This record gives sequence, C-alpha cells and structure tokens, in this order.
Amino acid sequence: MYRNLQLTTLALLIALTTQIASAGVLVPAAAGDPAIPDLVYDASTGEVSLLPDASSIIGYSLQNATNSFIPGNHTPILVGVTTALTSQVEEAALAPGSGSIGLVFPAGLDLAGLTSLLTVNTVSRSLGSPLVPFDLQVVNPPTTSGGADGVVPEPSTYAMSLLGIAALGLYSWRRRRQSN
Repeated sequence: MYRNLQLTTLALLIALTTQIASAGVLVPAAAGDPAIPDLVYDASTGEVSLLPDASSIIGYSLQNATNSFIPGNHTPILVGVTTALTSQVEEAALAPGSGSIGLVFPAGLDLAGLTSLLTVNTVSRSLGSPLVPFDLQVVNPPTTSGGADGVVPEPSTYAMSLLGIAALGLYSWRRRRQSN
C-alpha cells in the first residue's frame, strides 16, 4: 500500500508538472470570462499584450493617476485614433485587432500593483456593446526571497556574537578553575 501511495503521488506530481510546463510561463491560461478580452502584462519587461479571447477588441482605454506609462514605447494595434501619454494609452477603430501594444507599463509589478496602477481599464468589444474591464493577467511575476537570500549582518552583530562567545568561554573557564 505504501508503494502504491508513492506511485500515485509521483504520478500526480508528474501530471501537475506536465500541465504547468505545457501551459508555459509566457503563455498564461485564460483568466475569467472568455467573452472578455485579456490584458496580459509581462512583469519582467513591462510589455502589455491585448488578447481578444472569444471576443474582439475595437477600442480600449488604460489610464493611471501617477503618469507611469511609457508612451514612446507604445505600438498601435488598431487602425484608428490613438492616444499615448504618460497618464493614458487609448485606441479606437472600426476594425478589431489584438497583439502587443509595447513596453508601456513599468516593469516589476505583481497583480495587486497592476490593479492599483490602472485607474481606468476598459475595453470595447464591438460597436454598441458596453465597456467592460479587461481580465488582467501577469506573467513572469516578481519573486520575493523572504529576506533569506543575500542577507549580510551588520558588523555590530559580529561584535556582539564574539563578545557573547568570549563571555561564555570566560564563565566556563572560571567555573572549571573553581571546581579544581
């Protein structure tokens, strides 16, 4: 039975690893409603891609209150009206489009950071349809080490450690001397 449990656990781990590997790091799984387009943000570069899912994109508006966009890196994906400023990136057209709009966001944000960056995040799927927010996705999210990697103690830490070891040595030396 123990061996069967190990084989079952191993099979489960292989299945999960295969699913993760087949999904890939750069190609995220669908987020939320397939009828709502996805905004895919690559945290390592700041690149933003707009994917239509089972819908289409004929316009979008992305705005922030901190002037954090990089308008010089904007690549229009819709043949129509385009606005690219540090506070907003917008496009509108009659024909749908999708793809990368460039490295327009600052790099290194997680999903919470991306959500707080965007004060307006809307997409138009077709003429006459209501504006809806994009499904936000983050690929290559920043990792935190929890403070364990590369931590160097201050010199005073070493000094206090040496003083403590010296005090313990002196105490044990005096104790041995008194017992003899």
